[in-house]
Amino acid sequence: MDKLSPEEILVEGSKHRLTVDSAVLDKPMVIRGVIKKHHADNCVKENRDYWYIDTGYFGNFPSPGNKKGGKKWHRIVKNENQLSTFRPDIPYDRWNMLVEHDPRLIWKGWKNYDKKILLVMPNPKACVWYDIDYDKWVKQTTKKIKQYCDLPIEVRIKGSRTERNFEYSIYDAFESGVYATVAMNSMAALESVLYGVPAFVSVPCAASPLASTDLSQLSNPYRPETDKILQHCHSLAYGQFTFDEVEQGRAYKLVEKYS
Repeated sequence: MDKLSPEEILVEGSKHRLTVDSAVLDKPMVIRGVIKKHHADNCVKENRDYWYIDTGYFGNFPSPGNKKGGKKWHRIVKNENQLSTFRPDIPYDRWNMLVEHDPRLIWKGWKNYDKKILLVMPNPKACVWYDIDYDKWVKQTTKKIKQYCDLPIEVRIKGSRTERNFEYSIYDAFESGVYATVAMNSMAALESVLYGVPAFVSVPCAASPLASTDLSQLSNPYRPETDKILQHCHSLAYGQFTFDEVEQGRAYKLVEKYS
């Protein structure tokens, strides 16, 4: 028997309440990867829900709970590719479990670094999802940073998982004195806020409730209150799962309950 894809595993876990077949219009469709934007667009046109599955928000760096830094966690979202809205009153148990697995997720307050701006290059595939021209975004964003801030800019390009996890991780970058992180929609913006470094994003994404979209505020970046940061983390933790949880149907039940 051929190995099931992540989409098919989610369908199995939902007891076939979902489908990967675009022609089966009476069920929500499962989509994986930003290159499948055309399927999402079709679902919107047909007034049909879609479920998006991709790499998780947290827990995929090397840590006591994930020693090899593999893709242990997978996010599942309804009708968008990242959970971009603030949801209050989500239980905290799943977030506490993630913090136990990776103590770097413990909120320790805002840092006061002032050496540079970290500019995270967008994934070209994600640009297609948001209908953004990669080169234009980089040029305009760099121009705005220089307009509102005189700190040097460190450019971070998404490399291999080995490069990102072991050779020069995002945490290494933050610790080198980053004042603020600027990204289009990268998870790096979310990781930045959790590490105590303010972030700016351009499009709706998981970091949106905790970041600013206005680079003119670089001199005084948005720093949300601790309660809001933690509540958003609780919410995101209820939107990412191991494949065992997906296969067993727990992921389907929790996303359906809290969406």
